[in-house]
Amino acid sequence: MIFTLLSHQWKAFWRSKNAGKSVAIQIVIGFFVLYILAIAIFIGFSLNSILQHLFPRQDEITVFCGLLFYYFAVDFVLRFMLQDLPTISVAPYLQLNISKKSIAQFLNIKSLFSVFNIFPIILFAPFIAKEVGSTYSCGTALAFIITTIGITIFNHFLLLYLKRKTILNSTWMVAFFIVVVLFAIADHFSLFSLREISVKVFLYVLHHQWTVVVPVILAVAAFFNNNNFVLKNLYIDSDTKRTKEKETIEYSWLTRFGKIGELIALEVKLIIRNKRPRSLLFLSLIFLGYGFMFFKPIYIDKNMLGMLLFGSTFITGMFVITYGQFLFAWQSSSFDGLMVGSSDIKDYIKAKFAFMNIYSTLALLISLLYGFISWKIIPVLFAGYFFNIGITPVITGYFATLHYKALDLSKSSTFNYQGISAVQYLFSVIIMLIGFLLYFPLGFFINPWAGIISVGLIGIIFYVLRDKLIGLIYKNFLKNKYKILEGFREK
Repeated sequence: MIFTLLSHQWKAFWRSKNAGKSVAIQIVIGFFVLYILAIAIFIGFSLNSILQHLFPRQDEITVFCGLLFYYFAVDFVLRFMLQDLPTISVAPYLQLNISKKSIAQFLNIKSLFSVFNIFPIILFAPFIAKEVGSTYSCGTALAFIITTIGITIFNHFLLLYLKRKTILNSTWMVAFFIVVVLFAIADHFSLFSLREISVKVFLYVLHHQWTVVVPVILAVAAFFNNNNFVLKNLYIDSDTKRTKEKETIEYSWLTRFGKIGELIALEVKLIIRNKRPRSLLFLSLIFLGYGFMFFKPIYIDKNMLGMLLFGSTFITGMFVITYGQFLFAWQSSSFDGLMVGSSDIKDYIKAKFAFMNIYSTLALLISLLYGFISWKIIPVLFAGYFFNIGITPVITGYFATLHYKALDLSKSSTFNYQGISAVQYLFSVIIMLIGFLLYFPLGFFINPWAGIISVGLIGIIFYVLRDKLIGLIYKNFLKNKYKILEGFREK
């Protein structure tokens, strides 16, 4: 039955009207994956030399063991951002004499064909076979390889389970993000050392081969947990009633803010229900952790506030930049209906701006935790925040009126270039240039703090003048209205 379902998927791919475009995209992605795998193979066979160069006069096996948990932690986060759920059109099969168990097994087996599951073998097997095999024994090396594969499979099925839970309940995604951030903060401030834990665990595995059963059991348990979850939710109308009740409870309070509140509620539902905006939101949340990259002691000690400002603008405005550039395209599938409805496009734009401001505010509140590194980061964060609630939405709104391509919301945003043109790349460059140009005159020729204050003040001025600026965006929308509608109709 599994081979039959695979053949159906193959036929559906080639018989679709967009098969030619899909093949071209898959070929490009295939070359990219092959390139990454070639690099991984090179690293795998050179890992011994790399570790000797990076960690001189240290035992390579101990260093390797200390890095494994870091690898699997990063692997899990990257899977959440990049790995798609295995899918199949369930409706045609549920009414046939095909057991749900067979469909669930098909989805699980199909999911295993992922580049993330190949990486550990390519990266670690050569080093383990050479170093562990020669230092300990071939049996120990084999047990160690099985251990890494077991953890990889555990990561894989746990990730699938978690992503499916986030689709049914968005609080799981928030909880996952909070856990990742707290974990990174705790390790960064040495509340615990993941490296030391990793060394102890994997060195114990090397000296006690029987422990290989632990990751195998974890992998099997994660498989059955995910399989049971798929079986319980393999229905067309699964959780429909519960979802409607949940939405009524969660979003009814927004209607108290009038038409703008109702439109914000629709925006929240759009993100929760659709893969592309949902994954974009999660990616933006992950980027909040990039403060550790931008807020380095060397920049703080030397008063390099320009770098701090860039980081502040980036982490509090990433969602505004990536989401706002498709201001109208998110509703491309129903934009004709929106145009003939009772909603005023000005209210529609205001609601989008308000929604992006809500995200920027929440991002600022979370980012204030970086103030524990240095007090200097806090005023710079506020300057970046004012820039992102005042200037960035206006620029995104203007460029959105020049975007004429529809978006497929069912696909993830990662490695997805559907609906993207050169305008989007130009837009990102312009945003970075504007922030730099606002900071440069006072920041370089007078005082870095003067540059920070100027960026914040200009952001506040733009926020105060928002209604007039929205009016200009509205006029430009009317100018390009029919081009936008025509472009959105082309699927």
